Amino acid sequence: MLQTLPKIDETYIQTGLVRYVVKDFPLPSHANAQVAAEAARCAGAQGGYWAMHGRLLENQKEWAPQAQADVIRTFVGYAQDLGLDGDALRQCVESGQFGESIRQDQWQGQQAGVQGTPSFLINGQLFAGAYPYESFEEIIEAALAGEP
Repeated sequence: MLQTLPKIDETYIQTGLVRYVVKDFPLPSHANAQVAAEAARCAGAQGGYWAMHGRLLENQKEWAPQAQADVIRTFVGYAQDLGLDGDALRQCVESGQFGESIRQDQWQGQQAGVQGTPSFLINGQLFAGAYPYESFEEIIEAALAGEP
């Protein structure tokens, strides 16, 4: 998805043809997924959601096995590297400020049949897994043409 999303963004999102909405779906099998989702949201409160989101995806193997106290320190470091306020990020994550909205996203995903990430809903149809740009292009073009 890291290579596919920029193409989708340029072709469909920035042109107004597609509305792209991100929902958090931290998997229970990943011990630090919830805190990572909260860190991304907390970075977003400082205008750095996408930068933190990208950093988390790029470095998942580093932070995924860490203990929670260590992972928060790691996320604070990422925030500082991105020019964000690390102390504010720590306070935000530790407060659980975004926990309920993340749980709401999970519930919505479960209602839609999401079982893992990445998953996509296009006009209410669930597509689970990562696809190349050409597959998304075909799916989106069919949806824009009104085809089921």
